[in-house]
Amino acid sequence: TVEEAFVKIPHSEQGAALLYHEKNHPIRLVMHKMKYADQPMIAYCLAQEAAREYICTDFFDEIDVIIPVPLHKKRLRSRGYNQAEYIARALGSITGITVDTTHVKRVRNTPKQALQDKEGRKTNVADAFEVNHPEQMYHKHILVVDDLITTGETIKACIKAMRRFRGARFSVFALCKPRQK
Repeated sequence: TVEEAFVKIPHSEQGAALLYHEKNHPIRLVMHKMKYADQPMIAYCLAQEAAREYICTDFFDEIDVIIPVPLHKKRLRSRGYNQAEYIARALGSITGITVDTTHVKRVRNTPKQALQDKEGRKTNVADAFEVNHPEQMYHKHILVVDDLITTGETIKACIKAMRRFRGARFSVFALCKPRQK
């Protein structure tokens, strides 16, 4: 349920994740295939399922636009797709909310977060994102989307850059998050 998979990120109003990921759990293999084995439709299908579940709540009610966490152009070229964009487009297909991939970009090609320790994750993505034409996003309620939240540092860094969208409000969605202990 929304309450069980709640995601709390500073400067966000609400957050949700469809699934929990835990060490040695089969969902980790599914997420790995989605991200690294050229199977982005896994992200799309899971996100459509999430949208169908959450549309029955008020989660999407005030969202104006969905923005996926962008990949750096080098990573996008090597992977061939941005799994967060697949998730965003699936959510948009069910909810009718516009997906925007033009106002936020990743300006630093950071090493993979999965290879960093907790402190390294924070410094790794610091100032990795920039926004353009912030005036077009003033006073919008933005749903920031990523595939996986572990420490939340990527989403936090992305929202920090988007705070240039004056008066904007932020909510967060990810396919997976760790179970709270």
